[in-house]
Amino acid sequence: MSTSGDTHFREAIGLLQAGRLEDAERRFKKVLRQQPKNIAALNLLSVVLSQLKRYAEVEGYIKSALQLDASSDATFYNYGIALKALNRPKEALQRFNEALALNPSIAETWNNCGTVLNDLKRYEDAIEKFDKAIGLRRDYAEAIYNRGNALTGLRRHDEALAAYDAALALKPDFAEVWLGRGQVFSDMKRDLDARNAYRRAIALKPDLAEALSALAGLSLLDGNISEALDLSRRALALNESPETKAVVAACLQSPLLLLHPSIGDLRPILLRAVSEAWARPSTLAPACAHFVVLNEAIRNGMAKLADPKFRSLPAAELVGSSGIAGYAEDPLLRAALEATPVSNAALERFVTELRFVLLTATRIAGSGAVPNSVLALYSAVARQCFINSYVFAQSDAEIEQVQALRDALTAKLASGAAVPALSLLAVAAYAPLHMLPGVESVLSRRWPDSVDAVLTQQVRDCFEEQRLRSSMPALTPIEDDVSIKVRSHYEEHPYPQWLKTDPVGEPTTIDAFMHEMFPASPFVETGDNGGVDILVAGCGTGRQSIYIAKRFNDAQVLAIDLSLTSLCYAQRQARALGMNNIRYAQANIMKLSSIGRSFDVIESSGVLHHLADPFAGWRELLALLKPGGVMQLGFYSELARQDIVAVRDFIAERGYQPHADDIRRCRQELLACEDGTPFKNVTLTVDFFSLSDCRDLLFHAQEHRLTLPQIAAFLSDNDLQFLGFDIDAVTSRNYARRFPADVAMTDLAQWHQYETENPYTFIQMYQFWIQRK
Repeated sequence: MSTSGDTHFREAIGLLQAGRLEDAERRFKKVLRQQPKNIAALNLLSVVLSQLKRYAEVEGYIKSALQLDASSDATFYNYGIALKALNRPKEALQRFNEALALNPSIAETWNNCGTVLNDLKRYEDAIEKFDKAIGLRRDYAEAIYNRGNALTGLRRHDEALAAYDAALALKPDFAEVWLGRGQVFSDMKRDLDARNAYRRAIALKPDLAEALSALAGLSLLDGNISEALDLSRRALALNESPETKAVVAACLQSPLLLLHPSIGDLRPILLRAVSEAWARPSTLAPACAHFVVLNEAIRNGMAKLADPKFRSLPAAELVGSSGIAGYAEDPLLRAALEATPVSNAALERFVTELRFVLLTATRIAGSGAVPNSVLALYSAVARQCFINSYVFAQSDAEIEQVQALRDALTAKLASGAAVPALSLLAVAAYAPLHMLPGVESVLSRRWPDSVDAVLTQQVRDCFEEQRLRSSMPALTPIEDDVSIKVRSHYEEHPYPQWLKTDPVGEPTTIDAFMHEMFPASPFVETGDNGGVDILVAGCGTGRQSIYIAKRFNDAQVLAIDLSLTSLCYAQRQARALGMNNIRYAQANIMKLSSIGRSFDVIESSGVLHHLADPFAGWRELLALLKPGGVMQLGFYSELARQDIVAVRDFIAERGYQPHADDIRRCRQELLACEDGTPFKNVTLTVDFFSLSDCRDLLFHAQEHRLTLPQIAAFLSDNDLQFLGFDIDAVTSRNYARRFPADVAMTDLAQWHQYETENPYTFIQMYQFWIQRK
């Protein structure tokens, strides 16, 4: 006898077959209310939810089905599909294998098992699964295509193209196959063929975001910034993934963007990129500075505040004529100020004058309430000043006014009197608030959100870092003069002062990472499938240690540094991010042999060149590297830093000292130099616009610069394999065109020739990976 549950079940199946997924979902749920142990309904509901891409809801229904009956391969298959979509590939692989153990005759299960193995970069294993699927279904175009993807991952390009051709013979309108062909051609440096393949994919499937992003990357390489932006934004609109955001961010970082007058208003997309950290915010700062002036009120404000007579106006007239109300609500200006040091001289002058307006406003604050938008901008100015370590120039008159304001504020705090928000922000814009006596009392008071954010930055976070000092372990003594001198530098000015982590892809293995970074290099696989021990030697404030801890599966990281201040900054940031796989400790690289440990990966970027003997430090680290282990290093280039060497000589001649006041004065002198001179060139770097970064760039007490022949000799003497430089795509392509025979891009003699011809190639550093043979 048919029940109402049976009727609803048949209706649900009919709705599913008709594609009415939401109605089918409601019917299946109605069946389950009446028949909670209906396995077929549980399985079919999971299918419906998968088609609706609500994968997180699928798992509960499948688990219920498995508790009732674990003998259905379809249940395990559906579970694998959901887990794959939830980016849990290892678990998905287990479920597909369970499905195959129950029923090995389903080609789709073999195919999906192979795609998960592709995701895990286990390409050889994936090919075995695809071969099984194709053996069951000779016309299985999707499996043949996926097999081509595995061959692409193995860089067996000709075989991959043959597989793609076979898939197209079965399914001529298969857009993803053309995407795969494009990726092969890109790997082979056949850019025109790659571009044509991507265009064919887009013609067949206009919403294929991966093809749009790939074509955008090629357009960016070709210098067609307008097309690259258009394609990347179309991809982003279709699929907001880390990959599509990264391509948009790459366009926004391009210097070409600033040279293209008809590019349009990019402020909304820039605002998102900066606020959501699609890339390191400092790399987006030039674009922010360029586009923020599209706001006419800001342009007018910059002109008014740049007038030499502006500061001589009476206080009320000065604040009133600043025009601040007209641009206080500009979200890009505020976001940029809160995220990263401004890296534009004109914008720096503007914000310097805004700070003076804020200071002046404290003298007339009793005349009325400050609009929330203006208060938010003043708060952003205070946060900017803290971020850039108070690099802005200060006049003697300002210093006197700030000291008077600071004394008045200290008295109010001691008496428990009300503290004006403007006074608090003005002091915060000239010196960190945590140094203000009694400032902890303001934390319990209610403040507007923008002011409270300043208190978190300059008081709560700093107090937490101070508390962490007593519990930071010390692994080695720090005794030699150079180490003590370098430690003192970073105690005073920890570097870098970062706020948001760099974007990180999905965690991966060392082997997969190295193959992706250097596909043609002579890297020898470590056999790592997770559980790697990593040393970050010279972690500074922790940005790189957090990145590397997120990047690798089951990573356990020891991060050491000379500076306790830097380590406490790093520890606070790691705790805020919920990172529990990093151990921070104070130690001297030259004494690390005493800790009795070895590591699979060692990272030491921008550190060894500050030792008394960089090569001695390198040898110390090599003694801790396991056989077959890999190491990432960063050294200053002698060729690339000639402008900086010239400025360091200038600093020595002028007698400037590595103190805040002297660094500020030196910067102003350098900014006044003629364009195109070595001195002015230095002011174009991002590091110039933060006091701590500028000290690291120009005033470091201990600096060595190396050449590629020196590095090559050390590698040879120590039986080390050079794996490749971590460089941008444009440099990579230009080198490949200059030296096409060096497919692996590992010939340091040819790289030395390339750098000689292009001396600013390694203006940041030589960043490279090596492997211990």
